[in-house]
Amino acid sequence: MCVQVSFTGSTEVGGEIMHAAASSNLKQVSLELRGKSPLLIFQGEICVASSRVFVQEGIYNEFEKKLVEKAKAWVVGDPFDPKSQQGPQVDKKQFEKILSYIEHGKKEGATLLYGGKRLGDKGYYIEPTIFSDVKVNVISKKEY
Repeated sequence: MCVQVSFTGSTEVGGEIMHAAASSNLKQVSLELRGKSPLLIFQGEICVASSRVFVQEGIYNEFEKKLVEKAKAWVVGDPFDPKSQQGPQVDKKQFEKILSYIEHGKKEGATLLYGGKRLGDKGYYIEPTIFSDVKVNVISKKEY
């Protein structure tokens, strides 16, 4: 059985983690170091948190359809409720930041497939949000 461990953080810490993995047990690690955590989807499955997904062209339409179905069924609510799969944003600042990213995506020409709006009138809940046709831009370290 292959186990992969994923980490996020600074380049310096990532180097230390990679060194430790190489010098101890050669554990496979995935490092998201100041990036936007892309996930590549081909035939098969993987479980990891990501903000971007690249999908093989031959399975794209079916993947998109299933992803929207899953988002529609996603349970957003009280994080202490075992049925909830997504809670609120931590505060108003983060809530507004995410909504601004959604608006930015629309202005950049991405297609909003699902979500993108505030959910309810209490707390800082946002619908699960899915875009397609997103332009791939390289972000320099200075911009990030």
